[in-house]
Amino acid sequence: MSKKQSKKTPSNKNTRKAQIAAAASAAAAAKAAKAKRARPASAAGSGASAAEGSPTTWQPNPRLPPVGTTISKRDRHGAVRCECVIEEGGIRYAETLYPSISAAAMAAASDLGLTNKTQNGFTFWGLTKPPRAPSDPVEAVNSAWERFHGKASAIVAEGITDENRTKVAAALRKQLQGLERLCEQVA
Repeated sequence: MSKKQSKKTPSNKNTRKAQIAAAASAAAAAKAAKAKRARPASAAGSGASAAEGSPTTWQPNPRLPPVGTTISKRDRHGAVRCECVIEEGGIRYAETLYPSISAAAMAAASDLGLTNKTQNGFTFWGLTKPPRAPSDPVEAVNSAWERFHGKASAIVAEGITDENRTKVAAALRKQLQGLERLCEQVA
């Protein structure tokens, strides 16, 4: 082995050790940041910040319901999927006190198997409806027509039998009359 090769080998080992140490430090920092976001229930009830011993400065969002309110997330059939409670120091979900409704929503979404990177807590818990983009009325009518026409065309092309031919024709005439009434309202 030459002197150059022997010098490079320890240097490479030191560089690799430094990379491993940096990765471990970054992982520890990420773990500490995660622990800071979600305080355990025992630290939350004390009314003091664990780091400084000063009173918590959590200010509830005015859009939140009153303290003590239980908010349930329900599925489309009405069954409760998860719940959180508004408390003096934050939002309690699954025995953990979170500083915001969105942080509690992220924890609940994770428990439900959702993989969103962010979560609007007010929308997730059903306190507000998600915003809808304002649509142009002409665009909305054209889009509705395309949906209707595509489905009706498929039925006419594949779903007509000799037994239901007159019923389908009658249904299409009824739709046509409805469209003519709408045209009269607009004109």
